[in-house]
Amino acid sequence: MLEQLVIENFAIIDSVELAFDDHLTVLTGETGAGKSIIIDALAMLTGGRASTEMIRKGAEKAVLQAVFSLDDGKKDQEAKRLAAFEEAGIDVSDGQAVIYREFNQKGRSVSRINGTIVPLKLLAELGAMLVEIQGQHDTSLLLNPDSHLSLLDDFADASLKQAKVEYDRYFTAYRSLALRLKQVQSQAQDLNQRLDLLTFQAEELKNANLQADEEEELLAERAKLANHKKIADSLDQAQQALNPGLEGGAVDLLAAANNALSTAASFDKSYENLAQSLSEAYYAAQDAGRELDESVANLSFDEGALVKIDDRLQVIHQLKRKYGETVDEVLVFQKRVEADLAALDGGSLDIDQLTTEKEKMKAKIQAAATRLHEGRERVAKKLEEAVNQELADLLMKDAFFQVAFEPVEGFLPSGSDRVTFQVQTNKGEGVKPLEKAASGGEASRLMLALKTVFIAQQGLSTVVFDEIDTGVSGRVGSAIAQKMRAISAQTQVLAITHLPQVAAAADHHFLIEKSTEGERTVTHVKDLAEKDRDAAVAMMLSGNEMTEAALANARDLRKNAG
Repeated sequence: MLEQLVIENFAIIDSVELAFDDHLTVLTGETGAGKSIIIDALAMLTGGRASTEMIRKGAEKAVLQAVFSLDDGKKDQEAKRLAAFEEAGIDVSDGQAVIYREFNQKGRSVSRINGTIVPLKLLAELGAMLVEIQGQHDTSLLLNPDSHLSLLDDFADASLKQAKVEYDRYFTAYRSLALRLKQVQSQAQDLNQRLDLLTFQAEELKNANLQADEEEELLAERAKLANHKKIADSLDQAQQALNPGLEGGAVDLLAAANNALSTAASFDKSYENLAQSLSEAYYAAQDAGRELDESVANLSFDEGALVKIDDRLQVIHQLKRKYGETVDEVLVFQKRVEADLAALDGGSLDIDQLTTEKEKMKAKIQAAATRLHEGRERVAKKLEEAVNQELADLLMKDAFFQVAFEPVEGFLPSGSDRVTFQVQTNKGEGVKPLEKAASGGEASRLMLALKTVFIAQQGLSTVVFDEIDTGVSGRVGSAIAQKMRAISAQTQVLAITHLPQVAAAADHHFLIEKSTEGERTVTHVKDLAEKDRDAAVAMMLSGNEMTEAALANARDLRKNAG
């Protein structure tokens, strides 16, 4: 709960320090005295956006501080709050949250919780766990249709809580199976595509029947076929040069030289070796001539063979372009493809089994969703009874509150229900969504009725009502006062009010007054002692002039309020 609030240089407040107690505290005073400014300061401390216009004229900066006790006796909610602060890295071991905020004329703002600087978003998240400020025109959690289902579940009995636990378990399992099935189906598609590719590659390489040295042999053979004419011409020239049948042929000339040297050697033995060498050259030339004649006789050109070689080389070129820079690399790739193809059998992706399991789980989650829906309908009737009783207590006899259910497609984490709160405020108007149905004093009482019912479930440590009793009086005012007292039995309540009935029902009373000091307007806050409270209530009853009748009425109001 809020224990202390310090305000410096904020709007028309120079410096105020307030200490708060539990139960119901009212802030009263004339219009414009600064009551709402105190609530605005509290809103800034719990995440509201600041503006330089809020800084008191002539001051460099505004400073706001608040001390909250996190130990309010509500163990479950207290544990959640402590966990949230600790998760944010804020030490709350002493059970307190000291919030400090300042903003200056340059537009700079700083926020701290227990000395730790926090961003505004985090301040708002944590502040929402401490205080809810409910004004006549505020859109609170109760007016937000998106929150109605969780509010209904917070109102749950043991049976509904068990149904939620059961649904959560099945929903988690169903979502896991659905996700796994989707992944497996995607993997199966990828696998089939991979298998198709590997099969095509393996067939292509197998049909090609590529050999390690084939390309070099083909290139060599192609070179011969491509140069057939040059080879034929060269052989013809060699044949003409060697052929002994032609005059001046190399063989005939060698024969003549051989005969001549043989004659010389018969006269001088020193020429025998030379004659022998020349004789060998002659016979070698004869042998070469015969081989050359045979080669020329066998020489032929096969154009079809050249085409086949070119076609085969084109196949090899295409394979190299797709699978490797060399034939050896292509052959290595082929072995890898064959190995991968052998390893992939698709047996681990059992889509049929997962589909069957998913359908079985779908039946279970459907049954769990039905039980959850039935439990919610049962709790909704209890909630309707509770809220309608509160509305009756607040003298709204023709008002009617109901919980409307709308089914949703599929399964959500929250179930298969969409829930909205609806209300009829006047007889014959019919029910409307909560956020559209109420206005003015009706809205005040409707919000108060709902707040009375939901306060325990929301677990707030402090609730602020900022003039929500505007537009009501008499018996309705007394009813509102009693509801605020009922709420304050569980949660600290701060109320800015113009109703003497509410002020009379309060446990603590602050009087806000405005005065002029020199050229400045200053707001003062008085924590009224017991002896001064009758007079304050009497002034609210009578206006500017307090009468004995008003004072007696005030005493009577306060006496009967408790």
